[in-house]
Amino acid sequence: MSHDYDVAVTFAGEDRAFVEAVVAEVKAAGFTVFYDEDAKSEMWGVDLPEFFADIYERRARYAMMFVSVHYAAKPWTRLERRSVLARAMQASSPYLLPVRLDSTELPGVRSTIGYLDGLRETPTGVANALKAKLGVPATSGERKFNGRVPRTDTEFATMLGERPPAWEYIALAYWLREGVDARQDEFNDHRLRFALPTDTIAEESLITFAQSQQAQLLALTQSFEDLLLGPAQITAFGEPGVQGDPVLIKHLASRMIAVYQAFLDWSHRIRSTAARTEAGRELLYALAEYAAQPIEAIHAFVAEYNQNMDEISARLLAGENINLTMPIKFDISKAVSKRYHAALKAHARRNR
Repeated sequence: MSHDYDVAVTFAGEDRAFVEAVVAEVKAAGFTVFYDEDAKSEMWGVDLPEFFADIYERRARYAMMFVSVHYAAKPWTRLERRSVLARAMQASSPYLLPVRLDSTELPGVRSTIGYLDGLRETPTGVANALKAKLGVPATSGERKFNGRVPRTDTEFATMLGERPPAWEYIALAYWLREGVDARQDEFNDHRLRFALPTDTIAEESLITFAQSQQAQLLALTQSFEDLLLGPAQITAFGEPGVQGDPVLIKHLASRMIAVYQAFLDWSHRIRSTAARTEAGRELLYALAEYAAQPIEAIHAFVAEYNQNMDEISARLLAGENINLTMPIKFDISKAVSKRYHAALKAHARRNR
């Protein structure tokens, strides 16, 4: 029987940090996991009791249940548990894989079923045990890598399971685009230069505020440069001829996206700060423009990088020797700098 997921996890929200760490390692190994945070669009607008029953009774090869006092108390986890137990009763082979996070006993779950002690094993130990249970990631004809940057978790798991040439760079493209897409509303606010005022700054504090914010922006730029030019890339992707580490590649992507988020937050913080005078407002507006080019440069870089990675498999298959360099430049234009310094002088003159 074919399944949409190698494993479906069921857990209480209070235990999410532990479960998420396990899920990340299992997905990085190429397996498909039903995890609620990844299925928000699929769950949107549907009848959830029916949806979860379908997941746990039909669509997963295994169900991994994270047992805790929180899990026993929640109505939604009780619903999921019933579906898991219904499937387990009908299955001729093991289906339920319990992981204990404390000593809680669950009605309907026999104490004779073998379980893992999550606290003793740690997330990595649980993930390793599950990967051993699952064996080799399935690569049926329906799940064959299609040569482009994955658009879904299933496509990504297929790509990672097959590990085609340049898979490390394709994986980075997937995670970068995922991070940028999740922040599209904030990017649109940036493009519209929109922010609701949340704080008002005293005129005598404006110069000190502007200088401290400029220092923060410089530190953000340095952080991004360190990710691209430091040892981070070699550590994640491996030396030439050596396989990369998917967990570290994902972490590298998350750090790059964290810097992108910090630029967006910096711009929003400046735009949401109000000043009492026209000169003060102009100074803040001019200062906020310092982040515009870096934000748009990262956004454009991720889009262009994904476009290149969509084509790389076909180019390699055709025998092409690829040496791809993609520069990303953070630059403050003369117009932006001129406007800021003019606003700075105007504010200084007014407050003499």
